[in-house]
Amino acid sequence: MRASTACCFATLALASGVVCAAESYPNRPIRMVVPWAPGGGSDVSGRIVAAKLSEALGQQVVVDNRPGAAGNIGTAIAAKAAADGYTILLADTGFSTGISLYGNPGYHPLKDYTAVSLAATTPIVAAVHPSVQATSLQQLIALAKASPGKLNFGSGGTGGSVHLASEMFQLQTGTRLTHIPYKGSGPAVIDLVAGLVQLMFSTAPPVVPHIKGGRIRALAVASIARSSFLPDVPTAREAGVADFVADNWYGLLVPAGTPRPIVERLHAEIARAVVQQDARDRFFGAGLESRPSKAPQEFAAFVEADVARWAKVIKQAGIRLE
Repeated sequence: MRASTACCFATLALASGVVCAAESYPNRPIRMVVPWAPGGGSDVSGRIVAAKLSEALGQQVVVDNRPGAAGNIGTAIAAKAAADGYTILLADTGFSTGISLYGNPGYHPLKDYTAVSLAATTPIVAAVHPSVQATSLQQLIALAKASPGKLNFGSGGTGGSVHLASEMFQLQTGTRLTHIPYKGSGPAVIDLVAGLVQLMFSTAPPVVPHIKGGRIRALAVASIARSSFLPDVPTAREAGVADFVADNWYGLLVPAGTPRPIVERLHAEIARAVVQQDARDRFFGAGLESRPSKAPQEFAAFVEADVARWAKVIKQAGIRLE
C-alpha cells in the first residue's frame, strides 16, 4: 500500500471516529469546572446551566468547584482536560483578564479553549453615596476633574472586574480617583453605604437593594442596553461616556480541539436552556440576566474582543499581579 493511500485511510478513520463520538455524545456524566468557591455569581450560573444541561442531554452535569489564584487554578485544570466534550469550563470576566494581569496564569484564553456560548451577564453600576454632589455621570466627572484624587472608590480587590471597570472609567474620562481595595465586594459595599468610600463601580447584585432603598445613588450602568434591574438608570453611553462598557459575564468553553459537532450540540442546548422561564427566573433572582450567544463563533469573537479590551486597560493603568 502506498504511503499516500495509507494516509488517506488514516484520515478517513480519524474523521469517522470523530463523527461516531459526536453521534454518541454524551454517554457518561460531564464535568463542569467552576474555578471559584460555591456561592458566588460563577457558581450560581454554573449550577443553573448544569441543571438544565442535565435535563437536555440525559446525562448528569456535575459542578466541580476548583477555587484558588483568582480563578486561575480551576481554569488551568480544565484547559489540560481531554478535548472530548466531557469537561466544560464555566468562565467569567476574569478569564479574559488573567493573561494580562499575571503574564502566565497557566492557560491562554484564545489558544487553550474553544468558545461555546455566553450564558448570562450582570451590569457594572456606577453608584455613589448620597453625600456626593453628583446626580449624573457627567456631574461626577466634573467633580472628579475639579479635585483629582480626592474622590475614592471601593472594589473587591486589585485586578477584579470592579477595579478594572473603575480604571477603564478613569482612562476614558481623564479623571483620577483613589482606589480602596477590599477583600471582597461585600465589605466594599458596606463601606459605600456607610459613606466611608464615596463611589463604586459595582456588579449589580450587591448594590441594587441599597439603590432601591435610597441608601446609595445609581448614576449609570456600564452595559450596552439598560438593565432590567434598574430600568430608569441610563447606560454610560446615554450618560455621555460612549465606550464605557463593562458587563460582568459568565460563559461556557471547552478545551481546544473538542470536536466541532460536540461544540455545536453544547451551544444549541445551552442557548435553548438559559432562555427557558425557570432558568431566566433563577438568573434574575441572582442578579443576572440570561444572554446566550447566537453561535459559538459569536462568543469566540466576544472573548477575543474582551481579552483585547482589558489588555489595553491593564497596560495603560500599569496593573500587574503575581
